[in-house]
Amino acid sequence: MRNFITIKIQTMSNLYIGGMPAPFEIGGIDQRTAIDQEGFPCIPASSLKGTLRTMVREDESPMAEKIGALFKAYLEKEREKNLPQVMALVKEEEARKRINERYEEAIEEASAECIFGIKGFNNTPKLLFSDLLLCEKFRNKKTCFSIDMKNTIDTKGETPESKPRTYQTAKSNLEFEGEIDFYKMNLLGEEAAALCREYVLYNLKKFDEGFYRLGNSKSRGYGKVQLLTGQEGE
Repeated sequence: MRNFITIKIQTMSNLYIGGMPAPFEIGGIDQRTAIDQEGFPCIPASSLKGTLRTMVREDESPMAEKIGALFKAYLEKEREKNLPQVMALVKEEEARKRINERYEEAIEEASAECIFGIKGFNNTPKLLFSDLLLCEKFRNKKTCFSIDMKNTIDTKGETPESKPRTYQTAKSNLEFEGEIDFYKMNLLGEEAAALCREYVLYNLKKFDEGFYRLGNSKSRGYGKVQLLTGQEGE
């Protein structure tokens, strides 16, 4: 049975998530924010995942400790179950050593960040992200974009040189919706899925504080968002 949450995020400032460079045209747009297949702004799964991963990496809450402990116990159980079979099949001593070391390293470094996947291990419990798409009531290309002029100063030459660039960004007060799946979280234990859902929502609410932002040019005021809803599903 699928285990997921649906989240809705609202932009509190203009949003620029680096997409493909615009075709060159004099006086035209230099950079456009990421768009979906229909040409509307979107929040790519990789952008949300990257920011959430930073939140988790920097988090020291009791929930983070509990989730780290769950992954450590999971890896220890997997080693106990799989290692004898692997060692029976692998005859080369150096290869056996590398496999055992991989388990030992993963167990030692287990933390809440394992929720994004475990390096060197496939098919483990982890989060799966979808792109966040612009909600239907905002899907008007005449009103969902903003054209912004940004200026940079090039100091590499003999004299400073101004280099203005034009960006197409997603406007503030737009709403985007997507899903996060909790893939195989039940393997961590009976209550693990509920704990992981609570932990993800706990971190996503940090967007409301304004410190964590999405996309590029955050120091220029872009990318401030807030979590509107996080609805559980099964």
